[in-house]
Amino acid sequence: MRKIVVFGLCMVFLISCKSKENSETNSDSSISHELRIIKGEVVDEKRKKVAYAAVKLYLDENDCMSAYTGDDGTFEFKVDELRIKDQSHFEIVYKGYAEYLLSLRNHKEETPIKLSKKGKVIPAAEYHVFYESIKSCGRK
Repeated sequence: MRKIVVFGLCMVFLISCKSKENSETNSDSSISHELRIIKGEVVDEKRKKVAYAAVKLYLDENDCMSAYTGDDGTFEFKVDELRIKDQSHFEIVYKGYAEYLLSLRNHKEETPIKLSKKGKVIPAAEYHVFYESIKSCGRK
């Protein structure tokens, strides 16, 4: 009788461990979504890399992310695929250049984003306000 009880307890223990392992695997896969890495490069009209440009990625009207170009003019976003919508777009601002808007679906990573001095040029003060304001994007 004792052997049967010990055997039964061992089976219950093994089954509970196995089911816990399966539930952890399932919950991990439901939590982690596919991340998409979006890269870009910002240049001026002479194809010179633009450092410290402020890049805002609007995922929808209530969701955004921010980045700044490095010394090499590049930026990168790691975005959950589920957050990307049809209306997702970039807004790129740098002092002395016109604001640049680009739809995410029209963005090609191998093609640099070229800023222009044609149009409404952003003054330094306005650039600094934008630069600081986008830091709050993505914080919920």
